[in-house]
Amino acid sequence: MNINKITLAAIWDFDGTLVDTRQKNLNVTRKIIDKVSEAGWNKFSVLETVENYNSAHNKATNWREFYKQSFELNDKQIDVAGRMWTQYQLDDDTLVPPIDGVFDVITTLEKFPHGIVSQNSRENIIQYLREKNLLSYFMSIIGYEEVDLERQKPNPQGLLMCIEELTSFNAGYVFYVGDHETDVRCALNANKELTERNTSLKIVAIGALYGYNADTSKWKLQPDYYASKAEDIINIISGLEEQ
Repeated sequence: MNINKITLAAIWDFDGTLVDTRQKNLNVTRKIIDKVSEAGWNKFSVLETVENYNSAHNKATNWREFYKQSFELNDKQIDVAGRMWTQYQLDDDTLVPPIDGVFDVITTLEKFPHGIVSQNSRENIIQYLREKNLLSYFMSIIGYEEVDLERQKPNPQGLLMCIEELTSFNAGYVFYVGDHETDVRCALNANKELTERNTSLKIVAIGALYGYNADTSKWKLQPDYYASKAEDIINIISGLEEQ
């Protein structure tokens, strides 16, 4: 396959893949639960520590399931919580460190179009990237608000939206980098839809093991490639580029 005739693009998850948002997300969730639940946040063990929060979040398929399982909220309460997320994120000033080496990877691969598909808030992501002088590297950012509340990951809607903006569905490879099994399932679902559309575009799932969700042993679906450190992504993408 002549590489000059195909598209290469990289799409990233945000939380746990680009940045460590655990403490900030915990703080925001505590405030939201205080508003939407009949109990205060300190009644829930999942909100006692970052470790408890992260463990429970990893067990859920998406943020709606997390709110239902962890706090026994009904659909109406979850909808309210979802609408509160963006403003509470923007108002919270908890420091969010980048994950080691990942932004160096993006600048190294700057010749390729980059996007983000996340269950975090698009406005929050944009604000963060702008503060880090990195916003110009990303052509498309899809947050949870851009996707129907009932079609969050692993539904492929958000990923396909981002792919269309980056590639117009031209033939080639799109690398989707994520730290959760839900990201792998999302890529699989998107590939199925692209096959049904008879496109020559393939999504390659890369498991981000360099963050804080490194244990994939219990995943039912495994990614196409693993990145034990952020720099591995350069080799993975460059390897397919050279084919």
